[in-house]
Amino acid sequence: MAADRARVNHPLVRPRADVSGGGHGVRQGRGRYTAGVAGLNNPGQDPEAYPHIHAVLARRIRAGEYPAGARLPTEKEVADEFGCGPDDAARALRALQRDGLARRILRRGYVSSGPDAHPG
Repeated sequence: MAADRARVNHPLVRPRADVSGGGHGVRQGRGRYTAGVAGLNNPGQDPEAYPHIHAVLARRIRAGEYPAGARLPTEKEVADEFGCGPDDAARALRALQRDGLARRILRRGYVSSGPDAHPG
């Protein structure tokens, strides 16, 4: 019996299904083993926010709204404009950098590479 109890209480082992009611150390509800699916662990977060923000900012850069060298909005400004969290705003800005549409400059933030930097 002690071997079963030690196994159930171990933090890296899933609780066994055949453990009866009370379940010493058995976690109830969502816990360590919940899948990290977008929107599941944080229901208030829209999983489509980051691609939408990226597409809108990329369209603005390509349209010339942000010419080469122009400062792009900060993460907080993007989050406020689109009503999302700062993590989604940061992901969108990093994606612009990855696509060659923006550069990150220390202590200045993200700046546009211009509409001709990456045709797309």
